[in-house]
Amino acid sequence: MNTRAGEAEAVDSQVQGRAAWRHAIRTLLAQPGDSIRMYSPDYADWGLGDPDVIAGLDTWAIGRSQASVRMLGQRFDGLQREDPRFVQWRIRFAHVIACHALPEEWGGLQECLLLPEIGLLVIPSERSRLAIYCSGARLHAAVHAFDQAWDHSVPTFSAHTLGL
Repeated sequence: MNTRAGEAEAVDSQVQGRAAWRHAIRTLLAQPGDSIRMYSPDYADWGLGDPDVIAGLDTWAIGRSQASVRMLGQRFDGLQREDPRFVQWRIRFAHVIACHALPEEWGGLQECLLLPEIGLLVIPSERSRLAIYCSGARLHAAVHAFDQAWDHSVPTFSAHTLGL
């Protein structure tokens, strides 16, 4: 499953385990399409600082002039501490990424990476990281739920800090 066409054929296939999850994230972010929506309470298992992820995002973001990434979370402190490469990418490409905090009382949003043609949705599991690829109606429903949550969120994880 190294090509986007192969991923589209694998819709509703499972991704199981942390390593498979990170591989799926890395693969999808290599060629994300026109927009990226992502949600995680804390992005602890995403591996966004992976050099391959950063290289893919660099290639994708160069030449873009408007925000095309919506990053939604509840906490970004772990990401800022654990993935400094991603934090630097966020600073360099601040014009293409908007980061918002979702209030903790807002429940029910699935952890997800949503692209225009394919998505990756986390399925609650007590044993290990479990997710499925999705498209069509399931992807549309996930995008709708994400956009509703985005409307109730507030900007956070600023690319630049102002000092006094």
